[in-house]
Amino acid sequence: MSGLRLYKTEKLCSKIEIEKLYGGGTSIIAYPLRAVWLVAGADEVCAHRVAARFLVSIPKKRIRHAVDRVLLRRRVREAYRLNRHLLEPVAAQGKVVLIGFNWLSNHEYSYATINRSMQEMLSKIAATVSQPNEPCG
Repeated sequence: MSGLRLYKTEKLCSKIEIEKLYGGGTSIIAYPLRAVWLVAGADEVCAHRVAARFLVSIPKKRIRHAVDRVLLRRRVREAYRLNRHLLEPVAAQGKVVLIGFNWLSNHEYSYATINRSMQEMLSKIAATVSQPNEPCG
């Protein structure tokens, strides 16, 4: 996919995939965000042709006002949109990563802080996924 816009195929909507993600995913924390990620199976790779599919969760328990939750959700999506190029090594291998971003803090943070933590998480995920599997023994 070319351009900087977010496409529908990049959004994680399927309940089955979300349950798989949170049931068996790996977690990374870069405060104020936590990312749960999972390399998708071969059937998802053929269907979507994107490096990653993601969702953003800002819990009502942490951020009480809907206006503030919407603002933070927009900031997280924008940080992902501008930094998803860090996942290009994953796309080069033909893999698809499912990522769920969860908000951990009880306070709002600036876009710069969210962007920094997003860059840190995406580069860690890309480095982990793109590593060749080492044989055991």
